[in-house]
Amino acid sequence: MKKSFVIIVWMTLLASGCVTRNFDSNMELGRSQLHEENYLEAHEAFELAYKEAKTTKAKELKDLSGFLANGMKNYEEQDFKAAQAEFKAAAAYKAKSSEGKHLVTKAMEMASVSQSASIEPGEGKGGSDNAEEFAEPNSEALERKKSSTLEKPAEPVKEKALSEHQAEKLVRDYVDMEKFPHLQIEYAREDKKGNYIFQVFESDQESKGSGHRAVWGWYGVNAETKEVYEVMET
Repeated sequence: MKKSFVIIVWMTLLASGCVTRNFDSNMELGRSQLHEENYLEAHEAFELAYKEAKTTKAKELKDLSGFLANGMKNYEEQDFKAAQAEFKAAAAYKAKSSEGKHLVTKAMEMASVSQSASIEPGEGKGGSDNAEEFAEPNSEALERKKSSTLEKPAEPVKEKALSEHQAEKLVRDYVDMEKFPHLQIEYAREDKKGNYIFQVFESDQESKGSGHRAVWGWYGVNAETKEVYEVMET
């Protein structure tokens, strides 16, 4: 009887370790896809992570990336009303994590873009005959509108010497995180000068995914010079 109990405990611990590894790897994959703005791929990764461990953060990122993925798909298909509904749902989400808040901000921008695009078709035109007659010019106008409105939020990023993802890699190298596998990194915000701010922290190894962490340090990356520096946070 005692031997059977030991075997059961051992199998439970082994299964728990596998769940933790799968959860962490899917969360990391999801974050990587978010940096590339691949929202569908990010949603699929966070969905797998949530199946492994139903944490609040995994659900938040799964939901938000799903709204953005659907919104982007509808926008590309020029179903602007449907796109706007998805973006508004994400914009109204009460995000708690820094990554979630970043997605909410993106959703707000895209809700405004899709609203502007939905106003353009058919202005000053009436009836089905007119709609057919001006179908081609309206399509061209939509493409111009889509291009011009999408470029506006992207302009600050294009002017920078590096992306958020590249900035994160610089911090990883600066801290030499490969020597400290227990450390994790998370994007926090962008300061007034347009520099990236990251938090490096040590997770509680016995409760990964539960939100318990010990802060290792805060680091900033100059978006123009690529210089990494320590930030004092209170």
